[in-house]
Amino acid sequence: MRIQAEHLSWGVPGKTIVRDVDLVVEPGETVGLIGPNGSGKSSLLRCLAGLRTPTAGAVRYDGTDIASWPPRDRARKMAFVEQTADTDSDLCVAEVAMLGRTAYRSRWRGPDDTDRAIVAAALDRLDLALLADRPWKQLSGGERQRAHLARALAQRTWGLLLDEPTNHLDVRHQLELMELISATPQTVVVALHDLALAARYCDRLVLMHRGAVVADGPASDVLTAPLLRDVFEVDAEIGRDSLGHLAVGYRSPAH
Repeated sequence: MRIQAEHLSWGVPGKTIVRDVDLVVEPGETVGLIGPNGSGKSSLLRCLAGLRTPTAGAVRYDGTDIASWPPRDRARKMAFVEQTADTDSDLCVAEVAMLGRTAYRSRWRGPDDTDRAIVAAALDRLDLALLADRPWKQLSGGERQRAHLARALAQRTWGLLLDEPTNHLDVRHQLELMELISATPQTVVVALHDLALAARYCDRLVLMHRGAVVADGPASDVLTAPLLRDVFEVDAEIGRDSLGHLAVGYRSPAH
């Protein structure tokens, strides 16, 4: 599925948070959204998911403006995982993942064998099969994050929008998640703070600053010392690690 933002802006009274963004993500592409805190990444993702109504511009899936789409139709096309998605419910892990099947069921129909098989496969992919019956309140932060990702996989959508999905995950699960994301045939936009992970696993990077896109392209073009100084306000060195992956070393905050 092709995701497109056309001259997209969004904000609150007195403040523009997303500023005239033009973005195209081609079918099957994984795009990493990077930028400092407050740069507009999360707000842009929520606009792309149809959860925020743009003050200007449009969001299109495969060329169709989604502004008038009912939530159920959007949920069958696009899954969204928030940066912090908590709940006070007593649901277990499998029940959280089953929420991803809601858009495919009528109000009065419970899960069927197909739903259960899809959820089981999603839990297995996120290394959660042994925790399927564990109550939400007994989960660690990383386990909760993986449960929400399993819910997104269970939606079986054409696109994934992920806001800091590696938050709370240990190194192993970060790498496994990013490998899963980079290998999926779905169209993915993922916001990340870890620039090394973004460079290694994303097809291209989009750098945001003060609500606008200031760079868009391969990691080697976006992660440059001048851009990192201007946007992140750090002095950095860009090189390659022993495995050949792009690496960013930080000297100090820029003054």
